[in-house]
Amino acid sequence: MEVTYNSVTPDSSKDTAVTLEVALAKTALTEGEPTEARVVVANRTGQRLPTAVAIFGVPGGLEVRHDQLKELVKRQVVDAYEVLGRDVVLYWRGMEPHKRIDVPLSLVAAVPGTYTGPSSRAYLYYADEHKTWSEGVKVTIAPKP
Repeated sequence: MEVTYNSVTPDSSKDTAVTLEVALAKTALTEGEPTEARVVVANRTGQRLPTAVAIFGVPGGLEVRHDQLKELVKRQVVDAYEVLGRDVVLYWRGMEPHKRIDVPLSLVAAVPGTYTGPSSRAYLYYADEHKTWSEGVKVTIAPKP
């Protein structure tokens, strides 16, 4: 017998070394209105961790501000980033013991509708079998009056 299934938000690994919290500042927007997502990644161990990765699932209808992502790298909030489809991938070369990193991501409401983003996740780059998952954030965008 072969069984295949999908889960909107998979179970987090009990052995993950990082935690993840994601939230939108506002979930009811008007077309053209800005909002901010908060992505909080934390080292839950007492050891320095190697390369950490956090992936924020952007809900449809919202656009990422690339200039703000470049500014986060310049200010050394993150070491690198990529935007892959509906995911913003954030990288750190290492994390100090018990360190908590709060990353603000600027977004703009672009297309009216009701959307749910892909599940967000965080893990160590070389231990991606131990991920922590967070439910996709929801947003409603109203058309301009």
